[in-house]
Amino acid sequence: MLGFLGCKKDIDNPKICSPDFEADPPGQWYLGDLHVHSTGASNDTGGDSTPEAIKNMALQRGLHFVVLTDHSNSTGSDPNTLEEDPALFNQGPECTWWQLCAQLSEEGNFLMINGNELSPVNSNVAIPSGHIGCLPADLNLFNPNIVFTDRPKSSVTGGNALQQANSAGCFSIINHPYSPTPWICYDWTDYNYQAIEIWNGTAGFDPYDNWGRMAWLCDLLNGRKITAIGASDNHRVFKDPPGDLTNPPLGYPTTAVFAANFSWPAIMQGLKNGETAIFEGKSRLFLDTYDINKCRAQTPAGIRILRLRGQADTLLNTAQLVLTRATVCTDTRPNHLSSPIITADTLLQQTINNTQPFDLSVNIEGNAGVYTATLLGKTDKKHYGAFSKAVIID
Repeated sequence: MLGFLGCKKDIDNPKICSPDFEADPPGQWYLGDLHVHSTGASNDTGGDSTPEAIKNMALQRGLHFVVLTDHSNSTGSDPNTLEEDPALFNQGPECTWWQLCAQLSEEGNFLMINGNELSPVNSNVAIPSGHIGCLPADLNLFNPNIVFTDRPKSSVTGGNALQQANSAGCFSIINHPYSPTPWICYDWTDYNYQAIEIWNGTAGFDPYDNWGRMAWLCDLLNGRKITAIGASDNHRVFKDPPGDLTNPPLGYPTTAVFAANFSWPAIMQGLKNGETAIFEGKSRLFLDTYDINKCRAQTPAGIRILRLRGQADTLLNTAQLVLTRATVCTDTRPNHLSSPIITADTLLQQTINNTQPFDLSVNIEGNAGVYTATLLGKTDKKHYGAFSKAVIID
């Protein structure tokens, strides 16, 4: 983010930032893909998505970090077959590339992290269970030899897989909570996750992604501090943007995390703090909070100005910037065939020039609610959009 002039000093009011916004805090937005599959660990990658190839493509796409989240042991242990072998059930390994990821990481330049995607399934594929993204929260404490239990079919719920991930020390993510493919939808048998994937690659931001976003807003309105992320779910690293239903390109979408420095502990802290922004291509959307004097708001109660900065990708036609305040959720979960219903007020709706950055501010009265912003095409909402973090006022 751009830096701005700092505060002026005054005896009666020691912090007067008007007419300039207070400078951004120390740190940077680091770009990453938190849901990526690799050859040799997942058996459905097409054969050429090696960790080395993923790193090379990530650097070409401007990413700072990638997390390999190959399927848990039952579907990933044997990369040479798509058939499930009961002899391999619950045998591991879960973090096939742990050492290689460490070798491919470059201090100050690139991080590759070996995580996992716990992947239980029901015999009746019309019944949801869900996929749980596991990001090792602490690389020094995480056991890369962990074995997750996800089979036999119908024996493990999504909630049970989530509990396993949490017990292993994962930063746990509900991947693609809604989908036209029922068995990968989450069954909502446990709500003790830390993040929701509100935008999963495939066909761009589709209605099922929007349902996931509504579930995230619902969690926030219910007092759960959940982080929103977006990720490609890439299985074939050489696919060009923007991809298609079954072939999302690496980094489409990307999650940016604001962190004090470029290290996994700092990035993980940013994720836990909900300091994320999600986008495709060159689109960006950042939401910041200030008090009445344009100083950084110290508490939610002091927020009086919301500032929106970013840009629209030149491929985002008729870009619409919308700021809303969500106030009520009618929660339809655990039904995976309908979305939670969010009641929200629109505070700003403006067409954005996609050839130059924008920097807008909106005065608010400090009313309770969950404030978020979106940047989407008016006629095509699938690709090259952007989503901000949430600002919560109780």
